[in-house]
Amino acid sequence: MAPLKENNIESKKTGLIVKLGLAIAMALGTIWIAAELLDLGATLHRLTTLPTQTWVVLFCLGAASWLLRGLRTWIIFDHLTLADGLGMSFLHNTANNLLPMRLGELALPILARWLGRVDFSVGLTSLIWIRLLDLFSLMGIALAIISLPVLDFYALGLLGTLVFLTPLALRWLVPKTQHIALPARLHQARAQLIFEAQNGSRLHRIWRLTVLAWLTKLLAMAILLGTLADLPISAVMTTILGAELSSVLPIHGIAGAGSYQAGGVIGASASGLSPIQGLELSIQLHLYVLSLTALFGILGTLILMKRTTHDA
Repeated sequence: MAPLKENNIESKKTGLIVKLGLAIAMALGTIWIAAELLDLGATLHRLTTLPTQTWVVLFCLGAASWLLRGLRTWIIFDHLTLADGLGMSFLHNTANNLLPMRLGELALPILARWLGRVDFSVGLTSLIWIRLLDLFSLMGIALAIISLPVLDFYALGLLGTLVFLTPLALRWLVPKTQHIALPARLHQARAQLIFEAQNGSRLHRIWRLTVLAWLTKLLAMAILLGTLADLPISAVMTTILGAELSSVLPIHGIAGAGSYQAGGVIGASASGLSPIQGLELSIQLHLYVLSLTALFGILGTLILMKRTTHDA
């Protein structure tokens, strides 16, 4: 049986090398295309010339989104201290934003095991739960925003309905999966998801934090692009949503390069903007996201380094 195990390890190594090669190619290809089609100096200059007041607002909204996600992580891993929960969330999201092919997602179960002795499979299932809530939240907000020009203020009612009904729907739907035949190794994960769905007060708190985190992030992005470009709000929001929805894809370049820009271009094109406009806007948006990532990545590292030093 040893050769089979070795072949499996070699196959995983080969797959990882292929993924990393593809991620590097995507990042380099994106940089080359952007340099060919855009004046990158002018693109960056427009960011640096934003008013100081605008940057203060962008930072506060972006920071609020990161802190709300940190509080969500702390509630999910409620045996951790608040500092550990925030530090874990900051480093997890930093790794997810920077590492290619969604490899950074593994930071959450790894950090949960280190900080709270949480079994890796439990941490992984918690990650799946978080991402499901993110997906439902982003898609619901996207639907409300896209419907706004047509439904006017009724779209806000649609968003309110989403906020109210989603936890109720999850509490009803997730337990229904216990009747679905699954491999034995997935039984524990299903039991954990059912526990999360049936824990009403906990679910509502996590869901509200998820929705608020996305709303603050999207508002910051809308202010950024609205200030940089004289465009209708519909064009701004479809560009943002296209870029952000690319996060559900398993294929990412280094620091999200490639997939993020492709999503932004597709979203911009849906509103009638040219691909070049979409590319420029998505690059500016991406730089804003990466600047916050660097800042909170450093903060998360300092928080957990302080804990390690204290334990020593």
